[in-house]
Amino acid sequence: MLALGYFDGVHIGHRAVVAAAKELAEESGAECGVFTFAGDLGGRFGKERGMVYTTEERKELLLEDCGADFVYAAPCDEAFFALTKEAFLDWLEQRFPVEGYACGFDYTFGKGGAGNADFLRQYAAKRGRSFRAVEALTVGGEKVSSTEVKRLLREGEIEKANALLTRPYFVTGKVIRERGVGRAIGFPTVNLYPSDEKLRLKNGVYGGHAEADGKEYKAIVNYGSRPTFGLYAPLVEAHLIGYDGNLYGRTMRISFDTFLRDIRKFKGEEELKEQLQKDREEVLRR
Repeated sequence: MLALGYFDGVHIGHRAVVAAAKELAEESGAECGVFTFAGDLGGRFGKERGMVYTTEERKELLLEDCGADFVYAAPCDEAFFALTKEAFLDWLEQRFPVEGYACGFDYTFGKGGAGNADFLRQYAAKRGRSFRAVEALTVGGEKVSSTEVKRLLREGEIEKANALLTRPYFVTGKVIRERGVGRAIGFPTVNLYPSDEKLRLKNGVYGGHAEADGKEYKAIVNYGSRPTFGLYAPLVEAHLIGYDGNLYGRTMRISFDTFLRDIRKFKGEEELKEQLQKDREEVLRR
């Protein structure tokens, strides 16, 4: 069975599509696969730029949490996007031993997004394939969508976004050596640059967590610029509370749990240190 979609964010609506494919697969003794795209579809099919999760992160989430047996990510190239709706489905049938399909009610495919769930239903029926379209989900009166998740992340509503994602939003990257200012004032940080494909969060200071040396630590996470020091390139700086070690060169996942405050420019290191002490107390209280 194939679950079809872009699956950016792997939010509760996406999980429902994969769950539908999984249920169909179990009924027929087939595998459950997920078909998606590699890379950012920003600018195509009305989608905005910036991914909630990169392709590799989405693969991991789908495999770990949704019960998919495999994930196939097609390249975002012009030749593939030029396929008609019929040619796209024929391509799937030739590449995979398809038993059936699951998709969202608003799924579109093929050149110009000409194919939709109704067309897929008819295509599947003609070939004796099973089919299921998942209806829209709403939370608090808002339709669950990647667009809504992105809006919440851009506005710093991290807890609401996490509720739709069913897990904390995170960024991954290799820990780099920075200026060491945090260590000098008693708040050493791990620093990493998020992927250029990732959606930009609201600049701010967040409460979060990360795993280091097999143990999970609560963290103060600064996302964005550092105006106190005249630095404005986006960077993720995480102070792992209680951790004392060297993580340079390692690939880490930093998760965001709650928004603490906006970034502001301090008069100097002492004022910054006082604020970080307050931030640490706030994170430990939660």
